[in-house]
Amino acid sequence: MSKRIFTLLLVAALALALASPLQAGKTKRPHPSKLEYPPLAIRTPESVELEFDSGLGGFLVEDHEIPVVDIVLLVKTYFPEKEKYGLNEMARWVLRNGGTETWPTDKLNDELEFLAATIEVGGGDLSTNFYVNCLKKDLPRVLEILADLVMNPAFPEDKVEMKRGTMLEDIRRQNDEPNRVYRREFFNLIYAGHPFGWQITTETVNAMTQGDLVALHETYFHPNNAIIGVSGDVTKDEIAAELDRVFGAWARAGVTIPEVPEVTAEPAESYNYAYMDINQAYMMLGHIGIRDQNPDRCAINIMNFILGGGSFTSWITEHVRSDAGLAYSTGSRYGSNAWGKGAFYAYAQTKADEYSRALRLIVEQIERMKTEGPTEEEVAKAVDSYLNSQVFDYESKSQVVRRMVYLSFEGQPLDTPERDMETYAKLTVDDIKRVAVKYLHPGGLTVLVVGDEAQFDRPLSEFGTVNVIELEEE
Repeated sequence: MSKRIFTLLLVAALALALASPLQAGKTKRPHPSKLEYPPLAIRTPESVELEFDSGLGGFLVEDHEIPVVDIVLLVKTYFPEKEKYGLNEMARWVLRNGGTETWPTDKLNDELEFLAATIEVGGGDLSTNFYVNCLKKDLPRVLEILADLVMNPAFPEDKVEMKRGTMLEDIRRQNDEPNRVYRREFFNLIYAGHPFGWQITTETVNAMTQGDLVALHETYFHPNNAIIGVSGDVTKDEIAAELDRVFGAWARAGVTIPEVPEVTAEPAESYNYAYMDINQAYMMLGHIGIRDQNPDRCAINIMNFILGGGSFTSWITEHVRSDAGLAYSTGSRYGSNAWGKGAFYAYAQTKADEYSRALRLIVEQIERMKTEGPTEEEVAKAVDSYLNSQVFDYESKSQVVRRMVYLSFEGQPLDTPERDMETYAKLTVDDIKRVAVKYLHPGGLTVLVVGDEAQFDRPLSEFGTVNVIELEEE
């Protein structure tokens, strides 16, 4: 009897399964393009300000889903003297890999590995950033290590010499890759004389001393010159007590951060060439861009998204890669910077014997954007695509806290992302056409082509007077 019941149930299940697709086929579903969604919005999670008597301040975003804590500690720095450019890079590496008297390198790394925790150090010329990840139960121990690294780095001579050797070897190989060459030389051209265009050289690396690292640390590493961000399974009272405990001896001091020099260069047409023994041509062309604080920044981002920043949907990619088949990698970027003007540039990597055609097509698209501009449909699609891509910047609370720390560092309102979303949503085709006219300068492009001119389909000199860049061999 039971076998018969089982058989009947099985037949019924099969009949239902076979019928479902037929039934589903009768259901009318809207085309994906007809689907409607609520407006995309970004809301920064609720945060708590952290303030300490030492002058250290920052933010906490609680997240109790898993017992993990993430921390970013940003210390403000500044460009070294030009004769020792690269000092900040050396200092960051030696600080992390040199350990402290209490925590020598091997002991420090073994302890972090045992705790399944990480402490990494990164940054740039204007900041040194510590990134920490650990389990909540290990937070007291990990914070002790972090605080010792921040306050008492050893900067041992052997690590200084190890990093010096690595940097010198990197300089020796700096002309091995054309991708690296054309980026370096392009920014050196448009930022000529400005710290944004400085390069690390053999002379600057050899001029650095262990005493320079100590002096940099003594100058900038003080709590009133730092910002901290914490996210994870911890409350304000818990993290405040721990930070007070480990950083209690960190002394405040008077710290003066100079203003970054103004970028005064204006767009001016020039053609530049650097020889490399390759059968391709690597080109970049562009001019000085804008500051982050520019009220037209959002409109410029959408304009560039349509021009060359939107991957396969952009004009430059469509015409240079998809239609003409001239380049695998091509596009554009319109950069902004919180402390000085960023850079606008278009780029392509193409065959040497067709470089002029690719160059002409890119310039044509820049001119077309300035003179004709995009359609309403292109703007609408670009805004949607751009906004959807921004969501991935807010996938975790740790990402949000890092963004808050950087915004604070840059002196921008913490609700800048929300304001930006509102601005993007209101942009019109007229806004995009207006900024294209104002901020694109196709007649003032700095053009750089790297390759072997003997293989070029036409001389670069046919476009204008050529400045030849001699790549230095170290």
